[in-house]
Amino acid sequence: MLIEDLKASLSAPRNDGMLHFSQHLQHDRHTALYAEYGYPTVKATWGRMFPLVQGTGIHETVHLHMKDVCDMYVPERPVECKRGEFTWTGTVDAFAKYQGQHWILDYKTISGAGMFFLEDDPKPEHVLQVSAYHAFKPDSEVDDWKTAIIYLPSSPDYKKNWSEPRMLEFTPISRDDILQRMLEVETAILAYKYSGTLPDPPAPSYGWKKRPGKTTRIYDLMYKPHFTTLFCPWSSLGDDPCGCSNDTQKSVAVWNKGKLTVEEGYDMIVEEIGEPESKENNDS
Repeated sequence: MLIEDLKASLSAPRNDGMLHFSQHLQHDRHTALYAEYGYPTVKATWGRMFPLVQGTGIHETVHLHMKDVCDMYVPERPVECKRGEFTWTGTVDAFAKYQGQHWILDYKTISGAGMFFLEDDPKPEHVLQVSAYHAFKPDSEVDDWKTAIIYLPSSPDYKKNWSEPRMLEFTPISRDDILQRMLEVETAILAYKYSGTLPDPPAPSYGWKKRPGKTTRIYDLMYKPHFTTLFCPWSSLGDDPCGCSNDTQKSVAVWNKGKLTVEEGYDMIVEEIGEPESKENNDS
């Protein structure tokens, strides 16, 4: 009973009625449902809870040592923006001063496999989140805050090697653009509330993928749902009101040695992306 109560407490959804910069800027469909109904309570399993417990522990440990490393370090600082009936909120992992430079820092725990695929720029959803923190940071005498995401590996990669943490600096999205995105989210919430119009899921991505085999010259144009569909809060419900998790990766066109076959409805996508002739030439 004690363990079940612990898991239930850890898995309790955050239904505080506010909009969070960390969650609600990227998936209008999820956000509209959350604003109307709140997030559902799902079955608590340790596998679902462990990343949260692990991430919290890593954050707390990093805070402890960053206070010694930095000239100034203010962790877990809340930011807020009230707009009519909506309250947007978030928690900045840290405001810091290091070697004369002022930083807005956000820590992200990430698997070893995730570190392998991490590029030179932070993930777009993290840039959006921390740009909002920058836009609504508390007033101060400092006017040159830099922004960065620090990615902290929480496991080894496929080869059982550990990556080192990476600090990726970026130029924040402007305050005006953040406000525009917030307005879009609020408009979607109100449209669902008053007319029942549920926003579409975030747009999928497309990319050519070569089929396995050294001599194979066949490419599939893969339709890939937005990554947030993998984490739909309603996916385990029998009466799932969202349905975005039902969307799956699939091939929508095949290029076979110069012959192109396209599924119905995807001609414009293929025209926009183009055929993979350069891939064929590079593989020849």
